[in-house]
Amino acid sequence: MQNRRPLLDALMQHLAENPVSFHVPGHKSQFPYGHPEKEFLSGMSKLDLTELPGLDNLHCPAGAIREAQELAAEVYGVDRTYFLVNGSTCGILAALLAAARPGECVVVDRFSHSSVSNGLALGRLTPAYVNRRVDCDTGIPLSLDLEELERVIKQHPRASAVIVTSPSYFGICSDIKSISGLAHDNGMILIVDEAHGAHLKFCGRLPESAVDAGADIVIQSAHKTLAAMTQGSWLHVRGDRVDTGRLESMLGIFQSTSPSYPIMASLDAARAVMASAGEDMLSSLVLWVRDARAKLNSGGKGFFCPGLEYFTGKGAYAFDETRLIINVRNAGITGLQLDSALRDNGRVYGEMYDYENWLGIATVGNTQADFRALVRACETIRTAPGTVRDMPDYSCCNPPTVLNPWEVMERNSRRVLLEEAEGMVSASGVIPYPPGIPLVCPGERITRNVIERIKEYSRLGISIKGCNNGEIDAIY
Repeated sequence: MQNRRPLLDALMQHLAENPVSFHVPGHKSQFPYGHPEKEFLSGMSKLDLTELPGLDNLHCPAGAIREAQELAAEVYGVDRTYFLVNGSTCGILAALLAAARPGECVVVDRFSHSSVSNGLALGRLTPAYVNRRVDCDTGIPLSLDLEELERVIKQHPRASAVIVTSPSYFGICSDIKSISGLAHDNGMILIVDEAHGAHLKFCGRLPESAVDAGADIVIQSAHKTLAAMTQGSWLHVRGDRVDTGRLESMLGIFQSTSPSYPIMASLDAARAVMASAGEDMLSSLVLWVRDARAKLNSGGKGFFCPGLEYFTGKGAYAFDETRLIINVRNAGITGLQLDSALRDNGRVYGEMYDYENWLGIATVGNTQADFRALVRACETIRTAPGTVRDMPDYSCCNPPTVLNPWEVMERNSRRVLLEEAEGMVSASGVIPYPPGIPLVCPGERITRNVIERIKEYSRLGISIKGCNNGEIDAIY
């Protein structure tokens, strides 16, 4: 059953009938323009259709889309799966507004995607933030601390939901089973932003997926770690705590009324591939990553690739071994310099870099040759092993909250010099990379500690999001 692709099959059947189109989209599955664009785009546009008879409707699925969603729910072991064509962002927004009503409190992992702040503002929700510890040797945030979560929940016993990010961008996973127990014991819905973990379900060598660990709503970006097209994601619901009628209403608000059939078809195909061969493909991938990690660690360049043993030794609950991190603290270069050198020396492109790390996301789309190319490129890079740079203070600033995110959204803001901002309320999140945890969130008061930390990061050349489009001299 899981090798079927009902939505993709329906689209292919429609095309096999050589239809004449008087419907949107405008390219009519032909892309009728000349020059090189036609060769490139005509193949892409073939499946770019609309809600025709036999092709179903995402907003009230009863045919091929419904069956495709049911197959996804079956393979993930959940009660319902919803296809998302606007990325995980729309799933997070819908989940927050379905789980909590205006004025209610949500317990929020401070290491969250910006869409969480936007959802809090749109839903007029009050956040209660849970801090994370950061590994000061790599600048990477560790798992959500259960004692800190319990403390925040006790302070906000009437909160409606808890939202957690796991795995993180760096592959750090939190103890979702225990977090689920804490949330449910206190009558709260658990939402997990598992955007980077759509693959975890399919391999025993990887951490347990949130869909199996007790989460009520799990949002995954299939386009990040599976073979789906960009923006292709899904939202899973398990159990009876979620008001699915309200959730579907919210998805109807945040999802496009012109959903992309190529994106939905790619979700259908990605699920079928993983259901049939995911364990073998991901097991091979993990071995390739381990091999590359070992070679880079022993290459004498000063690179350090932390793995499962390192992070669990630092107190992390689990680590997704498909993440390949190259820490350059002892190599005498920055993450930016490594990223540039890899592009120049081997046409190797990473996912992201920060002050002291380069991050590669390995997926079933990679081959063993890709890892060999990465190792070869690293071998050609000039480094200064043993050169240790100054490291910033990565601890959380804990500024006081003055306004809710939605109150910030409804007020005017102005640009002020950083040195003059003490005592004012931040209009946006100020987020350094690393560690990617906000120094100050929207609605929090800017303290002297925040200002001095921003200046310290600026002195070290660390990128900061939210300071006047990257400039560090001023803030909104």
